[in-house]
Amino acid sequence: MNTLLCDILRFGFFGGDNPVERRSVDEGMWQRLFEESRKEAVTALLYDAILKLPPQQRPPKKILFHFTSYTSTVETDGRRRECVLKEFLGLVKDTLAVSPILVKGISLAQYYPEPLHRECGDNDLYTGDSTQAISSFFESKGLTVDRKDPRHDTLSYHEVLFELHNYLLYRNDDIRWTGVSMSLGDGSTLLHLPPEQEAFFVANHIEYRATFFNEAVRLRSLLDWSMLVTSKGFDFGELNRIKKGTDVDVFVDLLTNYCMQQFGLKGLTVPELPTDKCLTPDDFYRLFMQVPERHPWALVRVCRRTWKYLRYNRKYHALYGKSMFRRFYFKNLGVAIKQHV
Repeated sequence: MNTLLCDILRFGFFGGDNPVERRSVDEGMWQRLFEESRKEAVTALLYDAILKLPPQQRPPKKILFHFTSYTSTVETDGRRRECVLKEFLGLVKDTLAVSPILVKGISLAQYYPEPLHRECGDNDLYTGDSTQAISSFFESKGLTVDRKDPRHDTLSYHEVLFELHNYLLYRNDDIRWTGVSMSLGDGSTLLHLPPEQEAFFVANHIEYRATFFNEAVRLRSLLDWSMLVTSKGFDFGELNRIKKGTDVDVFVDLLTNYCMQQFGLKGLTVPELPTDKCLTPDDFYRLFMQVPERHPWALVRVCRRTWKYLRYNRKYHALYGKSMFRRFYFKNLGVAIKQHV
């Protein structure tokens, strides 16, 4: 991960030192930062941080125009997605007397100073026992609903993708989720998870994508986590109660320590990593971000994972209380091979 990119975001969002005034950043470097920010889905957020720099330290006009144009597109997409979401929720409430709970996406965006600058993809909703009724309703309106995934149904409404979740966690071991009111910029409200429940779900989502799909954790996820746990009134004690004994118990502490190392997170009391767990914040990068590009040959991918699990076996055991072979591979290898990995 680009250190300068991280440092500028730290400066812009968490009160870190200005990293540009102590080094020369030429046009080529700004262009590379722009390109990497797109890969990490933080371009509009980086633009916000850049605007806090003194004018003489900002990118050249040509590069700054790229940031401005891209940010405008993110805002436009965000407004449209939010508008469609409100229409969707209003229709469901009026017709079925159901109020789904928004998760991720727009919900996490509300923790940023400029919510529309947090890039989103689809709209994720926790619909629980109402999932089938909502899906059937939209099917009756002529929409196609994909029901292949037992965890969620998927449909497109006004060209915006919606995922209607029967359950949120990946082993169908949900806690009792609750909805609290959230105000949008136009004064309208909807339901989302309390911050501590949102954090528990987000941690599960980050960990699962990194472990099961072998995806590197993106910078946007680290920013989401940092904005969430430093939000006003966030209760780490409640999060600790929720996560205790779960698969992400130690993972949450490792993630938080790594974000603290990258962003500072002033005012946050960082949970200490257990001294007997042989874990340091840098281990988060090694285990969850240091991922090579996907190789076209399945055998190579399997060998790479196997070597990583062997190399960091002690670290994984500290995280999960078992080896990754026991936790992941033995259970999923057959499925992976069947699906050509």
